[in-house]
Amino acid sequence: MAVDQTGAVRPWEEDRPWRAACLANWGMPKLIDLRRFASESQRVDGAFAIRRLVRLIEGLPEQPLVREVSAAVAQEPGVVWFSLLGQMQLGRKPQVVLKVQAQIRLTCQRCMQPLTYTVDESVLFDVVRQESALKDANDAEPLDLDTPEELVADTRFDIGQLIEDQLILAVPYVPKHSNCSAAVSPAEEEPVATRVSPFGSLAALKGR
Repeated sequence: MAVDQTGAVRPWEEDRPWRAACLANWGMPKLIDLRRFASESQRVDGAFAIRRLVRLIEGLPEQPLVREVSAAVAQEPGVVWFSLLGQMQLGRKPQVVLKVQAQIRLTCQRCMQPLTYTVDESVLFDVVRQESALKDANDAEPLDLDTPEELVADTRFDIGQLIEDQLILAVPYVPKHSNCSAAVSPAEEEPVATRVSPFGSLAALKGR
């Protein structure tokens, strides 16, 4: 779930020790064998500069440049923090849980002033053996919002791409402050050009 900073102050503060710990593993995550990762209940925590996510920041305001990795960065924009945890439950497919946090610089489409949007997501995924199994399941069953999303097992699975996909889905097309004064009156306001993502089809994955 993506949460605006006005509604995520306390959880954000409470997770600061976790974010500081993530900084110990700085840099883009390595490729993994996803099924083995899940079945062996492995875990990886890390953090990296948001500027590494080219698809995400395309068309957005310039994101902060992180020059020094320190505990202070655990509170500031410009960094993506993440955990990926594998788990096995009796009678179920292997699963992974992705936790990702970031503060992304956007522009409020009401007042056209800078807006820092806080993303705090935890997403559960089932790991399936092949793409056809994922497609067949989705075609045969109605959409169930309580059903975990699915990832196809890959021996060279890109965690960074998964994180970027989730952040792309989290960023609102028309970001607005929860409370601000518009630069012009609503009657005079021109239509807002929403940010069209080339990966908008990813939205169809939500709720699987």
